[in-house]
Amino acid sequence: MIHLNTNKIIITTDFSETSFLAIKHGAFLAQYTKGEVYLLHVIAKYWEKFNVFTPSITIENIEKASAIVQQKLEDLASTIRKDYGIKVTTVVNTGNPTTEILKYAKEIGAGMVVMGTHGYSAWEDLTIGSNALKVLTQSPCPVLTVTEHTNKFGYKKIILPLDMSVTARQKVTLTMELAKQFASQVYVLGMLPEGEEDQKGSMQVVLNQVEAVAKEHGVMCSSEIVTNVANRARTTVKYCEEKGGDLIVIMTDQDAELSGLFLGPYTLQVIHHSKAAVLSVKPEDLFVNGNDWGLAGT
Repeated sequence: MIHLNTNKIIITTDFSETSFLAIKHGAFLAQYTKGEVYLLHVIAKYWEKFNVFTPSITIENIEKASAIVQQKLEDLASTIRKDYGIKVTTVVNTGNPTTEILKYAKEIGAGMVVMGTHGYSAWEDLTIGSNALKVLTQSPCPVLTVTEHTNKFGYKKIILPLDMSVTARQKVTLTMELAKQFASQVYVLGMLPEGEEDQKGSMQVVLNQVEAVAKEHGVMCSSEIVTNVANRARTTVKYCEEKGGDLIVIMTDQDAELSGLFLGPYTLQVIHHSKAAVLSVKPEDLFVNGNDWGLAGT
């Protein structure tokens, strides 16, 4: 069972506008839940990218670059401390961005990583294999991603998509704990693809169980089932837009799916196309006892 842990929040920054927005989200979350922030920038070697996502600059003099970046981080940290009243630690590492982010998260026992990423305007414009995806799928803790459109702070409406895949509702408890912190309403979406209409009864049982967990946490919760789903990511994003969702909580263990003009994993599709923040949760174990919320999905 995965619980909400915001004691130590890593926020990665490449000094882009999207990463500045990620800083605001991470700092707001830390302030609201009494956590602390670790502001991290990774300088890649001269043959690698300078920042986490974009190949904008290459620098051979790592020591000089580190000093410049450290000062920029300290300036940001000073503003965050003043605006949010939280503890901020600045960190400059050198190496492969993905490796360094994951290594540092494990080193300090981070409870969450917050990062900015860049969305796409068309579903067929999906790019696979980014550093962001590697962090999402390998991170030892949940990862919160935001795009330039994610300019609402706080999570009053949380979208919780579910399917009948093997790994399961491990994200439910975490979602309810977060919803309780923000006095949010949770909207649970049960999705069944074409040919699985006979699973509607089983899905309803799952949704009833989720609503029971919400009640235990004192969280308002509603649910519905959608059948004949051709693309889970598209359905999830559309549902979030219809409900005015502020956050989507998904798992990162989904297989790649072929839908229309593109091929890409569910996680990456949702993150690239959602205007709401997305919290991606990695399963603790793909094969756990059925009574330990081990049925999750999506």
